[in-house]
Amino acid sequence: MVLNPAYREWKNNLNASPAPVATVTETPIAEAYYFEEEGAEEINAAEAVGRPDYGVGSKEVIEGKYVVPKGVAVEMMKNFNGKKDLLNDCPHDVRVLMESKGAFQVYERFVQAIYDDKNNKNALGRWKDSEFVSLIDAFRDDFADKGIKVALCARFSGDGNKRWLEFIDVSQVGNYVPQYDLGNLSGQTISTFYTTLHFPNGVCVEELKQWGGRNKIQTRAPWKVQLMMDKFDLNEEYNAMVKEFVTACAGKTVFKNWDIEKLKVLVDKHDDVFVKKGIDLFVSHKQEWVSHGKGGHYEYYRWIEFVDMQLQPNYLPQRDADDNDEKGCSIM
Repeated sequence: MVLNPAYREWKNNLNASPAPVATVTETPIAEAYYFEEEGAEEINAAEAVGRPDYGVGSKEVIEGKYVVPKGVAVEMMKNFNGKKDLLNDCPHDVRVLMESKGAFQVYERFVQAIYDDKNNKNALGRWKDSEFVSLIDAFRDDFADKGIKVALCARFSGDGNKRWLEFIDVSQVGNYVPQYDLGNLSGQTISTFYTTLHFPNGVCVEELKQWGGRNKIQTRAPWKVQLMMDKFDLNEEYNAMVKEFVTACAGKTVFKNWDIEKLKVLVDKHDDVFVKKGIDLFVSHKQEWVSHGKGGHYEYYRWIEFVDMQLQPNYLPQRDADDNDEKGCSIM
């Protein structure tokens, strides 16, 4: 199959008037949504404390949750008809970027290769991420020669799974790192009842278990966390923080091992020490209602994120406890 003739005509006529901006609406996949989840009410990204202020030209990729700066062009990936849409339609921002960099031929070959690849979709029509990332790797140098980085990004949550391509103009945002880049995952995950959260390289995670968590955190640090503490000479500071966690953050009952409000205070307290050596600290949490039919119970998930500020200069946690308040329960 070849490119849509109207699209090819537009690309061959650089003096033509820009096409109107198309609004892409994703149709939710029912099984990717978890309506039983008791989630916090997310605040708008533009109003959230601590979120990057990218200024004029920035835009939200996922409303209230993820913003990219000017110089990053985004193309959403739909599961159904995703290949045809990618081949025949080009978002306005992507068009402008490719035109400015003289990269249309690279982009054209790239989307044609995605369309022709028979292995990047499964039997249900959903994208196979590993296959897609491999194809991006094949074109990475071609885009780089034009001053563009490209990344396949995905965010998996109870609000629905979303995928998108980011085309990054290195001359405008050379230090920008897409935190949801599937080609830059560390292999660390937090598995909840309904979903799995993935973390990029440059972020180390320590889960605070609901059952016996205070004992487990004293045993030893996860090996990725330990490597980071060794690299940044933070072992003494880490041990002091853990000791204070154990003594000061006990919950009110044997089942509630962690007082999230106390954790937030202590993380803020120790963050200053870690930041001086290049590591930012965040405490995150997630609460889910697990239905038993007529009844149910809450599952609670707590973890600390250690962020290498050089490798992840614009990183923001998916479930930052400072931005997400729990509902319907006493504090863990």
